[in-house]
Amino acid sequence: MRESIAAARRRQRVLIVSALVGGALLAPLVRWGYAVGGPAIMLGLLPLVLLLGAVVRLLRARPGGRGLRVDAREGAFYVPPRAGFGFAPLVVGFATYQAVDTALRASSPTLAALFGIVAVGIAAGCWRRAPGVEVTPEGITHRHLEREVFVPWAALDPAGRVGSPRGNGLISLPVSRPELLRIRGWARNREAVAVAELDAAPAELAAALRHYTTRPADRAAIGTDEEYARLRQVLDEAG
Repeated sequence: MRESIAAARRRQRVLIVSALVGGALLAPLVRWGYAVGGPAIMLGLLPLVLLLGAVVRLLRARPGGRGLRVDAREGAFYVPPRAGFGFAPLVVGFATYQAVDTALRASSPTLAALFGIVAVGIAAGCWRRAPGVEVTPEGITHRHLEREVFVPWAALDPAGRVGSPRGNGLISLPVSRPELLRIRGWARNREAVAVAELDAAPAELAAALRHYTTRPADRAAIGTDEEYARLRQVLDEAG
């Protein structure tokens, strides 16, 4: 699990640095195209084409299809992030381009600074965290670029509903005691697990979280191969 998280951070850092450099170089290239004129002026469309192409690719990406992984050493089931390009590098590249382009045009130093803060802020989040989920006998940890939330089992209502991720890319948790949550970073959506950038089938992850939310007696064995085999059998029979 630790190796998987470290590898995900390394991939993120490469993408973020590439987005920063690409956005910074694209702005003067577009300015040059406008200055030269003629066919070179078409370079002005390049940022929009790249942005729309990346957005379409991300929106058309299919959900992950794998299940939970087992880390017997850490005593946890976990889900790593999906490999590939995500929304964060896209936003960083676009914000960097806008910051440099606005600065070159000298139109609004305040706006240029604002775009720069957005780019650096998201880049800093990507440098520290990678999306993922860990399920342990103590509770659920869900990590995102801007936050990390630990939800102990005692904070959940066993009679509550673990929401389906369909439609909005989130699995809601039935948190009845929010004061028990431990949060690092921004607290937005602290009671929901985002699944869009996870390498797991959303419905299967939701079913696993639902299983342990409603069956406290099964939690002690979380993180063992035997319990994972039993969980797989239960989920397959229910499906």
